[in-house]
Amino acid sequence: MKKAKLDIISILGENDAIKDGHFELPCGLHIQSYVNTSLIMQYPSLAAKVAAALADLFNKKVDVVFAATVENAIIAQEVARVKKARAVFAITENNIMKLKGGMVIRQRENVLVVDNVTMTGRKVREATALAALFGANIVGIAVIVDRSESGSIGNFPLRSLLSYPLDTYEPENCPMCKAKIKLTKI
Repeated sequence: MKKAKLDIISILGENDAIKDGHFELPCGLHIQSYVNTSLIMQYPSLAAKVAAALADLFNKKVDVVFAATVENAIIAQEVARVKKARAVFAITENNIMKLKGGMVIRQRENVLVVDNVTMTGRKVREATALAALFGANIVGIAVIVDRSESGSIGNFPLRSLLSYPLDTYEPENCPMCKAKIKLTKI
């Protein structure tokens, strides 16, 4: 029996997780729409469905599911449950990513990096670099929503439940700024 494909657009829409407007990303760029996957992660049954769909994107054995940020710890935990793996997450201190507390990635462990929304890929690039420092084998990168224009990050397979590229703008070239649309910082 074939598995039904998860309708992530409907899940995001039903939970008011896609917003249109004028938003400033932490990196300073401006965007016209914002996807807030945290709104679906607050429901364990939805988090479990999303995690199962993410886990299905990679057939390889996974030892560790790695969330590059604390905010992605829920989805990492759920994907790890499906993959029968450990979940670890990183924190950033003084602009340096490191594993939280006593969490470890061992040499030759198969690591799947997870992210909620990837746009520039900075977080997952840092996570794959950190996992590589430990001597891990990076299986790939699984994201709920890929908003990047390239669809890939480094040499690792990037697979998503939704590809939703967007235009980003420097503040001085932002059409929403020029139209005086209220800016919301994310």
